[in-house]
Amino acid sequence: MPSATITSIASANRLTTLRAMVLSLMFATGGAMSQAQAAEAVGQRWYQIEMTVFTHETSNLELELWSPERLSLGFPERMRTLRPVSDVLQLDDWSVLLENLPEPEATPVVGPHPYAPAAAGEGFSIPDLQRDPFWQLPSADHDFINTNRALTQSSQHRILFHAAWRQPMTRLNAATPVAVVGGRAFNDRHELEGSLRLYFNNSEDRIVLEPNLWLSSFGSTRGGATSEWQLPPLPEILQTAVAETADTTTAARNAQERYAPTRIIQVNQSREARSNEFHYIDHPAIGVFIQLTPYEVPPPPEPPAPQPGASNAAPPLELQ
Repeated sequence: MPSATITSIASANRLTTLRAMVLSLMFATGGAMSQAQAAEAVGQRWYQIEMTVFTHETSNLELELWSPERLSLGFPERMRTLRPVSDVLQLDDWSVLLENLPEPEATPVVGPHPYAPAAAGEGFSIPDLQRDPFWQLPSADHDFINTNRALTQSSQHRILFHAAWRQPMTRLNAATPVAVVGGRAFNDRHELEGSLRLYFNNSEDRIVLEPNLWLSSFGSTRGGATSEWQLPPLPEILQTAVAETADTTTAARNAQERYAPTRIIQVNQSREARSNEFHYIDHPAIGVFIQLTPYEVPPPPEPPAPQPGASNAAPPLELQ
């Protein structure tokens, strides 16, 4: 076998081992959250949120009067995107993990070691799905599996967005809105855009739901066609997310055609909700399912106790 092929196989095996190590650390020992951060999280009131947004395909929207003058579109400040675990498993340069692994003689660490890829604009750390907020949870933590299956199997509906995540709940002045983007892509825009803001009411016995979503229809601008419907500019945080999630088919289609909105329907509501209940927000164009479940953040993992007569040095990591 050529030496180049052997080298490629060895590199692939090393990456496979690294990815397995990352997953093991994420789901077993927790991430790189510091002891102080973890202690703070334990003292907060956290919730697990699950949300599905879907269309009403059989609604005759032409019977409604939709006007651009009635819209009040805009993305809020301090908005965050929900990050998928695949962000960690698809690093451009996995060699940075090897370069930053603890030395064999180093003191053992609890959880993964923090890393900082050279190409990244900010530090990188392996997420702790039990204690870090705003990470998309895996399907094992989803409660809407049967609900979403029923929507998918129905010709009357089409799922535009679904996600589950955890976050601390705060008052309005400290609330962090979550970006909501889904549906079909048209250039750098999507059918569904907007945000969801969650926060405690004044007495902190209810959670206020504030979805600000808009559903857009698009048409070609071929021939110089213009539109009276205007979408708000995409914030930088969404420009990056859209570019990273674009598939090759959509990218090829968008490269050949330019699109503009031909109709925009906004859903902007505010309501108080109880936790541990299934909430439904109805609208002629879309429906929204939301569930809020109290979540108790586990305490940070304890460092391993030194064994009498045993060396405290961390064993070297062997990559096959």
